[in-house]
Amino acid sequence: MMVALACVMILGGCAVTPTPESRLDEYKKESESIAMSVVELIPADLEPMLDTELDSRGQAPQNGASAEKRPDDHAWWQTQAYVSLVEREGAAAEAIAAVTEAMQSDGWTVERVRETGEGRTITDGFRRDDWYVEIAWVRSEPGKVERFDISVVSPTTVRGDHGEISS
Repeated sequence: MMVALACVMILGGCAVTPTPESRLDEYKKESESIAMSVVELIPADLEPMLDTELDSRGQAPQNGASAEKRPDDHAWWQTQAYVSLVEREGAAAEAIAAVTEAMQSDGWTVERVRETGEGRTITDGFRRDDWYVEIAWVRSEPGKVERFDISVVSPTTVRGDHGEISS
């Protein structure tokens, strides 16, 4: 009888799956901190100014099997900052050079990700410890604002019971 009760308890315990531990709250704070740190790396004479507050949200791919959101679905945190630089030819190129140098000295690896708009917009990617930072910047062109768009993507975790997720 005791053996049967032990088997039932063991099997019953296996049937109850705990909610996975999500790190999204931790990743939110860290991604926002990284985004602001990148903004602070831009030289002061380029007068960077945030156009908007940080755009920060949890992300998860849509569940392919159903529309149901499950605690064990993969998720990550993404923070974006949009910076306008001083109106000066080459401001974005100066900004990316300073940011790249500082991030590389801090252990980030860098690679050119893509060029769009016939080479006008350039996107560089930075990686360290499963974190990814992507910076899109523009080459100088008379009469055009030189943007510097920063996107920080956290490592993947699970959704857990987090409510601030976009699919």
